[in-house]
Amino acid sequence: MFPECIDCRGTKGLCGISPCPLLAEVRSKLPTIESSSVSEVVGPSPPSMFVGRYGYPDVRAGPSATWAVDEDDTKQLTSGDPADLFGKSLEEVAARHANLITGGRITKVRSARSPDQMLETTQEIAMAGRSVDIELDFARPIAVGCSPTFDSMSTPLGPSGEVLRAEVVGHASIPRKVDSIANEEDMLANDAIEELTEASIGEAQISRLLSGGLLGKADNRKLVPTRWGITATDDMLSKQLWDKVRHHPSLDKVQVYEANYLDNQFHVILTPGLWAFHMLEAWTRGSVWTGTGKVLGDWEDIEPRKEYANQITGAYYSARLGVLEHMNSVGRSGACLVWRDIGPGYWAPVGVWLIRETVREAMRSSPKEFDTLEQAIQYVAPRVSAPDDLRNSWFVKRGRQMRLDTFAI
Repeated sequence: MFPECIDCRGTKGLCGISPCPLLAEVRSKLPTIESSSVSEVVGPSPPSMFVGRYGYPDVRAGPSATWAVDEDDTKQLTSGDPADLFGKSLEEVAARHANLITGGRITKVRSARSPDQMLETTQEIAMAGRSVDIELDFARPIAVGCSPTFDSMSTPLGPSGEVLRAEVVGHASIPRKVDSIANEEDMLANDAIEELTEASIGEAQISRLLSGGLLGKADNRKLVPTRWGITATDDMLSKQLWDKVRHHPSLDKVQVYEANYLDNQFHVILTPGLWAFHMLEAWTRGSVWTGTGKVLGDWEDIEPRKEYANQITGAYYSARLGVLEHMNSVGRSGACLVWRDIGPGYWAPVGVWLIRETVREAMRSSPKEFDTLEQAIQYVAPRVSAPDDLRNSWFVKRGRQMRLDTFAI
C-alpha cells in the first residue's frame, strides 16, 4: 500500500502500477464462479449504460445487458437504480454486477447530437424507465463469470467488449416526461433536470440521460462520462434544493442523525443558522485505501461551493443531496456536518449511491436533540474514530466563532 492510495483510490495511477493492485486484491476476495465466453448476449438491460472517461473527448460508450440465465437472479438484476440494492451484503452488491456485460465502442462525445445505430440504442436504454430486452453482438468472445471491476464513484462493472451491433428487441417503456425533455432542443440541462425531478424521475435515470447526451440545448449536447454524470446530477439537484431551503425558517435545535451500512458509519449534525456544509471522511486503520488511517474533509459556507470537492470527491455531493432533501421536506434551514467512518468491513468500493442512500436512511431516523453544538459534539466525539479531528474541525471552529461574534454584538 502506497501513501498516495487514499488520494488516487484506483483512478489516477499515482503508484505507476496498472491495474490498481489494491482493486485486484479486492477482486480476489469475491467468490469464484465458473467462467465461460459469449459472442452475443440477448437479455434484459436493467436499464444500464456506461460512458468511460479515458481518452476524452473520444470515449467508450455502450449499453449493458444481463447474461445470467437463472430466472430468479435475472429478476433481481433488472433494476436500473442501484439504490434498490441498499441493505444487501457487500458480496451480493459486488457479485450482481459481474452478471452485467457491457458492449461499447469508441465514439466522440459530440456524436450524441447525430448518433449512429449503436448510440441510438444506448440513448433509448438511458431513456427507459424500467428493464428492456436488448441484443448485443461482439467483435470477439467476451469472458463472463469473472469478478467485476470496481470504481469509487459508480457501481462495479462486469465484463465488457467491442460491440458490433446493439439493438433493443423488446418494448422500451419511456416515461412521457423523459421523452418530452429528450426531444426539447432549446432547454438548459439544469432546467431539464428540475422538470424531471418535479415529475418524480429519480437521480439514477437523470444521470443516465445526462451521460447519454440527452439533456441541454441541442448544439451543446454531448456524452458525459458516467463518473462525471453522477456527480453533476447530485450537484445540480442539491443546488436546486439549496435555493429552496435557504428561504425556510431556521432549525431551533441541534440535531444528530445516525446510520450504518456496510461498515460505513454516518453521523449527521444539523444546527440552526445560515447554510454551511462540512463533510469529513475517516478511513480507519485497515480500510481499503489506507493501512494507518486518515481523515479527509471538504466544506462550503453560505452557498454551494463552486470548486470541485477534491478531498471527498463525489461522496461529498451525494451526502449533501440527502441532507438537503431532508431539510426541504421538513421546511427548515440550517447548517450541517457529516462525519463518515469507513471501516475495514467496507473492503470493496461500490459507488457513491451507498453514501446517498445511507445518509437518506439516517435522515429518516429519529434525531437526538441538543441545545448547543458543543453538547452534540460531546455526544458524537466518543462514537467516531478520530474525536480530536471532529472537535477541531472547520465546522466546530466556525460554530465557536459565530457564538463569539453574537456575544460581541
